[in-house]
Amino acid sequence: MSRSIIIQIGIFGLILIISYFTFFYLNRENKDDLVNNAIKNENEKINIKDSVNKNNPETNKIFDLSYKSSDEKGNVYEISSLSGSISDNNENILILNNVTAKILIFNYGTFLIESGKAEYNKLTLDTHFFNNVNLNYLNHIVKSEDLFLKYLDKEIKIYNNVKYNDNENLLEADKIDLDLVSKSSRVYMKNKNKKVKAIIKN
Repeated sequence: MSRSIIIQIGIFGLILIISYFTFFYLNRENKDDLVNNAIKNENEKINIKDSVNKNNPETNKIFDLSYKSSDEKGNVYEISSLSGSISDNNENILILNNVTAKILIFNYGTFLIESGKAEYNKLTLDTHFFNNVNLNYLNHIVKSEDLFLKYLDKEIKIYNNVKYNDNENLLEADKIDLDLVSKSSRVYMKNKNKKVKAIIKN
């Protein structure tokens, strides 16, 4: 085989190699473009969906909500509602309707709370119950317009038209503070010149 033929074969092989890598590179670039376009389109769909949810409150509604949390001490907090929605100002806050909550304190008992509405923080579990609030513990019943639960601190603050009834005694005050850890309570009026109203049946 002459030297010129070998050179021609070498040049032809080099052309084939260059052509192969050029084709491979262009094909890969096209695939990357397709993938990038697909991701972009998907992100656009998500953005469109999010904007629809923000502009249309009906798509932001959640039905039959139920959350349950427990800690290492055996305390349990359950909250449920017929419907709710995510707050416009904070995605971790849920605005709930027709709410029922149970607070089980280990070696103490279960507190049942019912209200027309509530604001529930999914991260801290802090909850503001309002609109016809009822708190029941054994034979103790407290009615009010507002109840704040700080679950991690195990504190309950009840105020606005507070009425307490234990089947024997009736009490009216501005505010009641409950410490679920120390099992202590404080009843008082905002105005120090006013006194707590109490009716003792026995």
